[in-house]
Amino acid sequence: MRDTSKILSIIAQIVAYILAIVIFIQILQFLLGGSWEIEEIILAIVIFNLTISFSIGGYLFYLNNSLNNKISKVEKKIYGHIEGHRGKDNQKK
Repeated sequence: MRDTSKILSIIAQIVAYILAIVIFIQILQFLLGGSWEIEEIILAIVIFNLTISFSIGGYLFYLNNSLNNKISKVEKKIYGHIEGHRGKDNQKK
């Protein structure tokens, strides 16, 4: 699950970089005499924004799963330590 979200995030980042290069070239062409109309450039920028959002979302999903695993390990250690102070058996879960 974690690997899938990381791979999707990387793919979305690659697509976003390619799209950003195309949009930048089209903006330069528009300023120099234009090949795209302004509406098409604005639509491309909106699509670029959406691509970046999915890329960031996939990466955050990956980080959240990674962080939850680390937090649960620390929580088990702290729980065992506190139970040891209470005089109960130090059982590892």
